[in-house]
Amino acid sequence: MPHANAANTKGSRTRRTIEEEARKTLICEGYTGLTLRGLAGRLGMALGNLQYYFPSKDDLVEAVITRETETALAPFKDLSFDSQSPDQVIQSAVTTLLERHASNAGKLYTIAEHLALHSPRFADLKKNGYSYVFDAVNSLLPELTPGLTAEQRARLARILIALIDGASLQVQLAANTPASAREFHADTADTIMHLINSWRP
Repeated sequence: MPHANAANTKGSRTRRTIEEEARKTLICEGYTGLTLRGLAGRLGMALGNLQYYFPSKDDLVEAVITRETETALAPFKDLSFDSQSPDQVIQSAVTTLLERHASNAGKLYTIAEHLALHSPRFADLKKNGYSYVFDAVNSLLPELTPGLTAEQRARLARILIALIDGASLQVQLAANTPASAREFHADTADTIMHLINSWRP
């Protein structure tokens, strides 16, 4: 059994290495620039070995985008209201998320959006990703807005996600300096907190 666990650990490391190299390629060269053969060559792997983990290019791209979504939402999953005020907690989480969108992660989401327009598989991935985001945001609202009904919280969650998505797009499109981007992130977080407060009964 230890041998099997060691093999699984090695397999997980290899899988992660492939995903990380694919992520770099997608960011630098886009979807068309990613090929399994080219990726295998850069990693010093046989193509067949790489395809053991990811049989197709789309399998690999889906894995990269899924991991990116999970990583981006980690700040929302791990929030604690024990040591900070709700305003501080939300500002920190939103700022972290927007900073990630403003970095290379934003390029991956743009690729995912484009693929979703042309591929049922990636359209489903987008839908599932939205559900994941919705669940993460909606799960915070009972703590922040205890007097709302479940239906009201769901509506508020959708509005908050729309604000975050729109702010992320603006950060990607605008030629911001690091200082102005940070100011924009803070303003967005303040606006979100103001909106949440306005929904409290």
